[in-house]
Amino acid sequence: MNSMLENYKKNKVFYWFTLCLFAVIILLEIKNGRFEMSDFKVYYLAGKAFFDGNPIYGVNFGLTSGYYKYSPVFILLFSPYLLFGYKTACIIHGFMLSFATIISIVSLKNILQKTILHQEIKHKYLNIFVILIIVNHLFREIHLGNVNMFIVMLLCLGIQKTLEEKFILSGLFIALAIFIKPYLVVLAIPLFFHKKLKSIWSLGSWSGLLLIVPIVFLGLDKFIQINKQWIHEIFQHGAYLYSNHTFTSLIRKYVTLRVNDHSHLYFLIAVLFSYTIIYFISLKKYSAFTEKNNNKTLVFSFFILFALLPNILITDTEHFLYSTPIILFTIYYLYANNNVKYTIVFITFSILYGINSTDLLGRTLSGKFEEYGILGIANLGLIITFLLLQRNQKKVDLVSTQD
Repeated sequence: MNSMLENYKKNKVFYWFTLCLFAVIILLEIKNGRFEMSDFKVYYLAGKAFFDGNPIYGVNFGLTSGYYKYSPVFILLFSPYLLFGYKTACIIHGFMLSFATIISIVSLKNILQKTILHQEIKHKYLNIFVILIIVNHLFREIHLGNVNMFIVMLLCLGIQKTLEEKFILSGLFIALAIFIKPYLVVLAIPLFFHKKLKSIWSLGSWSGLLLIVPIVFLGLDKFIQINKQWIHEIFQHGAYLYSNHTFTSLIRKYVTLRVNDHSHLYFLIAVLFSYTIIYFISLKKYSAFTEKNNNKTLVFSFFILFALLPNILITDTEHFLYSTPIILFTIYYLYANNNVKYTIVFITFSILYGINSTDLLGRTLSGKFEEYGILGIANLGLIITFLLLQRNQKKVDLVSTQD
């Protein structure tokens, strides 16, 4: 309780700025008749169907892509919303997203200060700069009523609890995120490489427990049937989605190579393989510093891999909120190091990352941004900028350590 109060006092300006921003976005959506939350509608109606004993998979609950594709566990987590009427539940969900955003950024700031910078930065407005960069994606997150900021929050808390050696909580938070988006299981790889085995055991235990919870409501036979339907829906999901921002689409657009529609799986394998090779090369090269930097490299590799996922897999554009940790780390690094060159590069990519909206650019220019995959390029630019900035910092750290 004292920790929460202390966090509030230190980040009071940021807390109120974020809450007011979300309130304004929600009011604008209502005033303009755009407060539809089409994704939230799918979760809500699927929840109603689940508890009424009706099918939840293979049923269109809204738009063309309005099929429920999440796990049965997600419905149970979502069920408190069903106590309210739809419009009231939408408003509650909008503000819950604001709390998830606040918790994510405060958690990331704590991770950064305690594990990486080893100093407290008292600047009041750095967190607000993060919000300003991602605000366009937050607007879309609210408009659709999606859950990406909940995923960011759960993973941030999972890593924070891992570093604090509170393994029961760390496993729970990461397991909940994986049950929302199963492909996030790849994030267990950095935990394994960095020998966070207690977190992995906790993650496995919570995953097994969460998987069987729906048996209480369904019975064994229906439980098996509904999980088969869930797995089928996961594989069907990509069939009605397309993204201009993946490696596959960018190669097709700019290199004009013929790339298979399922090549995103090969890119995922390639990224994981590259990460494995880099990890073992670094382990050998910097063996004298491995123990000291283990938590730092865990944090970076975990969140860099997380930020890369929308460039690899076919997702909606609001999934690029997965880059929020990298954006925050870069802002704090730049503030601590006062590097003008990297600041200019970062600002450029941040504008490209956050500006694409028909309200800001107009329909024609916004369409061109989408066609040429500018968001995907900008996201890669932000990741590369952070990697170069961090690499430069590592050299300084190594020199100072040797001295």
